[in-house]
Amino acid sequence: MVVVRALIPIARDLVATFVFVALFWTLGVYIATAVGVSLVVAQTLYMHWRGKKIGALQWLSLVLITTFGGLTILFHRPHFIMVKPSLLWLALGVVMLRRDWMAPYLPPIVTDNLDDSQIVRAGYAYAALMFVLAIANVLVVKTASPNFWAAYALLGPTLAQGLLLLIFYFVFRKQIIARIRERASGAA
Repeated sequence: MVVVRALIPIARDLVATFVFVALFWTLGVYIATAVGVSLVVAQTLYMHWRGKKIGALQWLSLVLITTFGGLTILFHRPHFIMVKPSLLWLALGVVMLRRDWMAPYLPPIVTDNLDDSQIVRAGYAYAALMFVLAIANVLVVKTASPNFWAAYALLGPTLAQGLLLLIFYFVFRKQIIARIRERASGAA
């Protein structure tokens, strides 16, 4: 259940990216951008109206999408909205440089059975991935067609993050099982 809760924001972002890319390919960058800006504004207003807390990353997303989406539409330059993910990845990377950023997302079985240094190193690995994704996005924007960028924006970061998640899941799982067995044999 904890894993499902942790994956809900990722799934929500993936759905938003899929919708953006589908609109990008079918109706064009400007309509996709206008819909994206409208949806992020509507979502933020809805959350505010419902009295839900709007987190820092949601505010950052709102500012980046409305600013770069607005610039894209105003100046008819799709590169503005295409560069936006790089700024988001950079911001996430900076946040992930905090030693304890992962703690709230981990179930007790992880925090009870792994050394803090292992969790901190995993957090830094995620930060490094965010910086790599930011640079990769800029390179794709500068060297590839907008249609290729749209495919990359949907698949590249999703696959990279999914792969890192799986790596840490299996590494942590193996270490946790070993630690629990070690404690059980020591208690016997």
